[in-house]
Amino acid sequence: MGFFAEFNTWLTTILDDYIHQYTALLAAILEPALVTLGTLYVMIWGFLHIAGRIEEPLLEGLKRIAIFALVFSIGLDLWLYDSVIVDVFYRGPALLAGRLVGAKDFVTVVDTIFKRGDDVATALLAKAGILHGFSFYLAALAVWVWVIITAVYTMFLLTLSRIALSVLLALGPLIIPFFLFSATRRFVEAWFAQLALYGFVAVLASLVAAFMLHLIDAASMQAQAAGGGIQIVHAVRVCIAAGFTFLIMRQVLPLAGGLASGLAISTFGIISSTLAYGRQRTVFGAGQFLKGALMDRESTRWDPLSRRAGFWLSRRVRSQFRRDNAVKK
Repeated sequence: MGFFAEFNTWLTTILDDYIHQYTALLAAILEPALVTLGTLYVMIWGFLHIAGRIEEPLLEGLKRIAIFALVFSIGLDLWLYDSVIVDVFYRGPALLAGRLVGAKDFVTVVDTIFKRGDDVATALLAKAGILHGFSFYLAALAVWVWVIITAVYTMFLLTLSRIALSVLLALGPLIIPFFLFSATRRFVEAWFAQLALYGFVAVLASLVAAFMLHLIDAASMQAQAAGGGIQIVHAVRVCIAAGFTFLIMRQVLPLAGGLASGLAISTFGIISSTLAYGRQRTVFGAGQFLKGALMDRESTRWDPLSRRAGFWLSRRVRSQFRRDNAVKK
């Protein structure tokens, strides 16, 4: 079992307990309020009868009794709540995504992507050297960075979906009673729309991850087939595949929002801000590395680590080509 699969198993156990515990607790807390709300519902129904506002009393009465019984059975006694609503919106997307990608669990795809990328990076690292083949160090690092970013972002979407669904399902006993009145049924519709939204996030993220697995498979198979003859071009293909998949994965949230009644969902620019910060730190580190390698003649402990690394590499390279001027007797 891979790292992401173990994390998903641990998280699923916690979220299952969370749903069961807080759903039952919320239903018990809201029981007096729901009884009062049901009494108000019956009183309004009786008033409409007395005022002659109901044209077909028999059909309207059967309809209201069915709604009353359904709302109290699901919202108060949690009748079929776990076996229907939780299964459909929480467990259903994960099972559907797993069947679509042909795996026991959709998280297995993320672990497989990480493993294939690691195989390519390890093969590149085997050909790297400080004096000859230093570019293979950079190629292996690029493969690791892009594959890790894509795998972590995919796992972020799947985790976001499961946690959001857990919180929404725990709110079920509070939302379902709003179905009693026509003016408040929009809250129930919005609740179901949010459940559908995060269900679509899990399914779409898994399908895009399966697409990335096909791309990574094609690139990594060519790289592994080369064996000891692996070249930088193989790393470029893997990085391009991971980069394109990451860009497609960024569109999962808007796609899910469009499918779920056009609801908007945002991560508040966390990924964009993180990438921008990483780009700034990379440019700064590269500049300090070059400054240490090309300009410095000595280094102090106050210098940045990247600058000291450049100075150390420059000193190692110069020591290899320095002639021995000592007089031999």
